[in-house]
Amino acid sequence: MPAALKENIGPAYGQIETRLWLQLLSLHGEIFASLNAMLGAEFGLSLAKFDVLAQLDRYPDGLALGQLSQNLKVSGGNVSGLVQRLLADDLISKEMSSEDRRSFIVRLTPKGEQLFRKAAEIHKKHLSKRLENIPARELDAALSVLRSLSSKIRP
Repeated sequence: MPAALKENIGPAYGQIETRLWLQLLSLHGEIFASLNAMLGAEFGLSLAKFDVLAQLDRYPDGLALGQLSQNLKVSGGNVSGLVQRLLADDLISKEMSSEDRRSFIVRLTPKGEQLFRKAAEIHKKHLSKRLENIPARELDAALSVLRSLSSKIRP
């Protein structure tokens, strides 16, 4: 087949989607691993624990476990294990909901809030350092594209 004809034929069905998916996974894996290692070394926190603390920081009155699970987009079992470990570390508290006796509310303890503030600052600095070679306009463009993709694939 002549080269000119090959250029006009798009990638095979699903190929561009697969390439996009693999690139997203690669980028996620690279940043996830470095953040996880840094938070673990500095604060003894996994990125999963940090994410729970970040959610609870956004909701000072606490969150029901089901809502926390929804917000984090993980199963209740995953949240349950994380909550148990954070309770053992005295970073969160857990109490029965006054509105629904079958539900539990979790919130940051003062110790958890203090640790989260320090970890969030280091998290922010680490991301800035990892992405410092990318011009702001390029980051803005990438964020815009990713938001557009997210809005188009939501059910």
